[in-house]
Amino acid sequence: MIRRHFITTLAAGLVLRPLKGLSALVPDPNLDFLVIGDWGTGGSLQKKVAQGMHNALAKPTVSGWPKFVLSTGDNIYPSGVTSAMDPQWVTKYEKIYRGLDLPWWSILGNHDHRGDPDAQVAYGKRNPQWNMPGRTWSKEFDIDGVTKVSLTALDTTPLLQKKDGWNVQLEWLERTLSESKAKRHIVAGHHPMRSYGHYGDTDFLVKNVKPILDKHSVALYCCGHDHDLQAIKHPDDHFGCLVSGGGGGSRPTIKGQHTKALLTGGGFASVSINSTDVRVTLHDVHGNNLGKMIL
Repeated sequence: MIRRHFITTLAAGLVLRPLKGLSALVPDPNLDFLVIGDWGTGGSLQKKVAQGMHNALAKPTVSGWPKFVLSTGDNIYPSGVTSAMDPQWVTKYEKIYRGLDLPWWSILGNHDHRGDPDAQVAYGKRNPQWNMPGRTWSKEFDIDGVTKVSLTALDTTPLLQKKDGWNVQLEWLERTLSESKAKRHIVAGHHPMRSYGHYGDTDFLVKNVKPILDKHSVALYCCGHDHDLQAIKHPDDHFGCLVSGGGGGSRPTIKGQHTKALLTGGGFASVSINSTDVRVTLHDVHGNNLGKMIL
């Protein structure tokens, strides 16, 4: 189990000692969370990255205790799950992340669609740590009791395949963001909007999703699919792009014109967001901080 008696030094110079099961005595002005994608292989790299997540959280340099893990899809390889009782939930999720003790908010990837996507939704009824309210979903989180952050999840596989109803999902995204009372918005989808990795930019998302994100001043788009980690700020986008797909596999990537940080060899990311800025940190397989982007 991760010990939660690490010391956090706040900007005001106060020292806070969070204890498991107790609320912080001083409100955390940030929403902090981890981002990992393309993880469910059950292999050695997935296990190393999981240990790296433990390592990062055990360091006193962590600025705030993460409230959850965002999974950017491809949760179970190679072909998703067949049911909420599929034994892969134990071998590729529960055992490997045992002791992390954080809720997961998860989206679907293309490999998850090879099985039963709705079984991943149903698994949340068996395991309260797993949150996937639907194939698409939106959740609001409080930062300081006043400022809210919305996290909106897309199901990009049927979007890119232009399956029946794909345009309904875009209408849902537009409506969800327009009706949200949150001050800051984050959108997650499995496929990259921007990438200098194996797959590159996804033209369909740039053409059809980017204008919606720009219109509603989305701060960050989180994704996976490319098995690397990249932080990108394209000047044509209002938002930054975080690729976090190194949870269970690794491919090379390159530094592009608008790359702010990158790494390969496996890893995960952390995000800290408040009312004024967004800080993205890339962590290697051991949990070390190896690059940042501030939006």
